[in-house]
Amino acid sequence: MRTKYNEKKKQLKELHFSDKLAFMATGILLVAPYLLAYKAGFILMAIGLGMLTPQVYRAKQYNLVLLNAVSFIGYVLQASGVL
Repeated sequence: MRTKYNEKKKQLKELHFSDKLAFMATGILLVAPYLLAYKAGFILMAIGLGMLTPQVYRAKQYNLVLLNAVSFIGYVLQASGVL
């Protein structure tokens, strides 16, 4: 039982920083759509996309990097009241 715990702990330590950011971003992006009626929803969407982008860049999926960047800009503009 203890060895499985140690193996899991070791696997978590081996995660790249961008992978850890992606886990946090996923949690934020799961909550944010329900808050889009408020300014906080747009801010959370922008933060989540910004945190997700390094993992996508590391995976060399440049089309998703561009999509995240454009969406990030759109959510920031929406949160700031420009759009």
